[in-house]
Amino acid sequence: MKLLVMDTSCKTAMAAVCEDGSVLASIQIQDQRTHSVKLLPAVEYILAAAGVSPSELGLVAVTNGPGSYTGLRIGVTTAKAFAYSLEIPLIGLNTLEALAAACAVGEEQLVCPMIDARNARVYAALYRGSAELLPCRALSCETLCETLRTEYAGKRILFTGDGTAANGALLTDLLGEMYRPLPSELSAGNPAAIALLAREKYAAAEAAGVIGEYTAERLKVEYYKNYTDSI
Repeated sequence: MKLLVMDTSCKTAMAAVCEDGSVLASIQIQDQRTHSVKLLPAVEYILAAAGVSPSELGLVAVTNGPGSYTGLRIGVTTAKAFAYSLEIPLIGLNTLEALAAACAVGEEQLVCPMIDARNARVYAALYRGSAELLPCRALSCETLCETLRTEYAGKRILFTGDGTAANGALLTDLLGEMYRPLPSELSAGNPAAIALLAREKYAAAEAAGVIGEYTAERLKVEYYKNYTDSI
């Protein structure tokens, strides 16, 4: 199955066309202020580069929270337009889960994806492989680090996401040797891993007989409802 994947949750947006675990074409947009005008042309560009017509797509996947509300809205709106016009399923991906999947570091490594939530807070979660150990929530770095020190003392944790760079010094001070930032050259995302996550969610929905619920009409940005009031 050929699928279109988009992530516009942070400053660097990503779009990719994938098939069977391979990236056929991908692109990054570095300036968040231009996502609204560059995303659709970027998608059209990668479809052409991959030699894939929109009618060949079988699935669209997009991050729908947490993250920048403006960025998420742009990505979700674009994804909905493709899914609606092509009459194909649309899968929404939790941004933190997608960041963790993009690390592709194996089933035993602890991964803490972090996104800057402003006001001295971050959106964060903790994963080991596909297992969510700490649920996605908005909290201060101090509260997050206290939880990690208490529940995962001595464990080395890989951090990824723009919240990591913004709070690197504080994370080093509070976690010491537990803190391991993802190398910057790997922090821009892994389209193949994110596409695999989307395929897994599609397969699970299909097996459960609920794939018909994954439509353009049903998908919404989950930024405010699910995350901003969590402590």
